[in-house]
Amino acid sequence: FALLAFVATFALGAFAKGPNEGKFTLSDNVQLGSTHLKAGDYKATWEGTGSDVQVKILKGKEVVATVPAKLEDKPSGQSSVSVGNVNGTKSLVGIDFGGLHKGLVFDSTVTAQK
Repeated sequence: FALLAFVATFALGAFAKGPNEGKFTLSDNVQLGSTHLKAGDYKATWEGTGSDVQVKILKGKEVVATVPAKLEDKPSGQSSVSVGNVNGTKSLVGIDFGGLHKGLVFDSTVTAQK
Protein backbone atom coordinates (compact mmCIF):
# COMPACT_ATOMS: atom_id res chain seq x y z
CA PHE A 1 0.00 0.00 0.00
CA ALA A 2 2.80 2.43 0.87
CA LEU A 3 4.43 1.84 -2.51
CA LEU A 4 1.11 2.51 -4.28
CA ALA A 5 0.66 5.78 -2.34
CA PHE A 6 4.21 6.86 -3.29
CA VAL A 7 3.65 6.09 -6.99
CA ALA A 8 0.31 7.95 -6.98
CA THR A 9 1.87 10.99 -5.28
CA PHE A 10 4.80 11.01 -7.72
CA ALA A 11 2.47 10.75 -10.74
CA LEU A 12 0.31 13.65 -9.53
CA GLY A 13 3.39 15.79 -8.92
CA ALA A 14 4.67 15.14 -12.44
CA PHE A 15 1.49 16.54 -13.98
CA ALA A 16 1.10 19.51 -11.64
CA LYS A 17 1.56 22.83 -13.40
CA GLY A 18 4.24 25.06 -11.94
CA PRO A 19 3.88 28.74 -11.12
CA ASN A 20 4.65 30.18 -14.56
CA GLU A 21 3.07 33.56 -13.99
CA GLY A 22 3.56 36.65 -11.94
CA LYS A 23 2.01 40.07 -11.48
CA PHE A 24 3.86 43.36 -11.76
CA THR A 25 3.16 47.09 -11.80
CA LEU A 26 4.63 49.68 -14.14
CA SER A 27 4.91 53.12 -12.58
CA ASP A 28 5.78 54.72 -15.94
CA ASN A 29 4.89 54.17 -19.58
CA VAL A 30 7.50 51.89 -21.20
CA GLN A 31 8.28 50.20 -24.48
CA LEU A 32 8.58 46.41 -24.82
CA GLY A 33 9.84 45.71 -28.30
CA SER A 34 7.40 47.53 -30.57
CA THR A 35 4.59 47.54 -27.96
CA HIS A 36 3.88 50.58 -25.79
CA LEU A 37 2.81 49.60 -22.26
CA LYS A 38 1.04 52.24 -20.20
CA ALA A 39 1.63 52.57 -16.47
CA GLY A 40 -0.55 50.13 -14.53
CA ASP A 41 -0.95 46.56 -13.34
CA TYR A 42 -0.04 43.61 -15.57
CA LYS A 43 0.48 39.87 -15.46
CA ALA A 44 3.23 37.94 -17.23
CA THR A 45 2.81 34.28 -18.12
CA TRP A 46 5.50 32.19 -19.74
CA GLU A 47 5.82 28.91 -21.58
CA GLY A 48 8.89 26.90 -22.36
CA THR A 49 11.57 24.86 -20.73
CA GLY A 50 14.99 25.98 -19.68
CA SER A 51 16.03 29.59 -19.79
CA ASP A 52 14.41 30.51 -23.14
CA VAL A 53 10.70 31.16 -22.72
CA GLN A 54 7.84 32.82 -24.59
CA VAL A 55 6.17 35.50 -22.46
CA LYS A 56 2.66 36.87 -22.75
CA ILE A 57 1.97 40.22 -21.08
CA LEU A 58 -1.66 40.62 -20.05
CA LYS A 59 -3.58 43.73 -19.04
CA GLY A 60 -6.63 42.26 -17.34
CA LYS A 61 -7.53 39.31 -19.55
CA GLU A 62 -6.23 40.85 -22.78
CA VAL A 63 -2.83 39.79 -24.15
CA VAL A 64 -1.11 43.05 -25.03
CA ALA A 65 2.30 41.65 -26.02
CA THR A 66 4.06 38.36 -26.71
CA VAL A 67 7.85 38.36 -26.59
CA PRO A 68 10.74 35.94 -25.98
CA ALA A 69 12.73 36.29 -22.76
CA LYS A 70 15.33 34.61 -20.59
CA LEU A 71 14.00 33.02 -17.40
CA GLU A 72 16.44 33.24 -14.51
CA ASP A 73 16.51 31.89 -10.98
CA LYS A 74 16.77 34.70 -8.45
CA PRO A 75 18.03 34.21 -4.89
CA SER A 76 16.37 37.41 -3.65
CA GLY A 77 12.78 37.41 -2.48
CA GLN A 78 12.20 40.99 -3.63
CA SER A 79 9.97 41.91 -6.59
CA SER A 80 11.11 44.62 -8.97
CA VAL A 81 10.76 45.98 -12.51
CA SER A 82 13.88 47.06 -14.41
CA VAL A 83 13.56 49.87 -16.93
CA GLY A 84 16.34 51.00 -19.24
CA ASN A 85 16.86 53.73 -21.79
CA VAL A 86 17.02 52.40 -25.35
CA ASN A 87 17.47 55.07 -28.03
CA GLY A 88 15.98 57.71 -25.73
CA THR A 89 12.90 55.63 -24.87
CA LYS A 90 12.09 53.98 -21.51
CA SER A 91 12.11 50.24 -22.18
CA LEU A 92 11.16 47.26 -20.03
CA VAL A 93 14.39 45.34 -19.45
CA GLY A 94 13.36 42.80 -16.82
CA ILE A 95 10.93 41.72 -14.13
CA ASP A 96 11.87 39.95 -10.88
CA PHE A 97 9.12 37.99 -9.15
CA GLY A 98 10.32 37.84 -5.55
CA GLY A 99 7.91 35.25 -4.20
CA LEU A 100 8.68 32.90 -7.09
CA HIS A 101 12.46 33.51 -7.00
CA LYS A 102 12.30 33.90 -10.79
CA GLY A 103 13.05 36.74 -13.15
CA LEU A 104 12.44 37.53 -16.81
CA VAL A 105 15.03 39.39 -18.89
CA PHE A 106 13.94 40.91 -22.21
CA ASP A 107 16.16 41.54 -25.22
CA SER A 108 15.77 45.18 -26.30
CA THR A 109 16.32 44.25 -29.95
CA VAL A 110 13.28 41.95 -30.30
CA THR A 111 9.88 43.00 -31.62
CA ALA A 112 6.93 42.24 -29.36
CA GLN A 113 3.79 40.88 -30.97
CA LYS A 114 0.18 40.94 -29.82
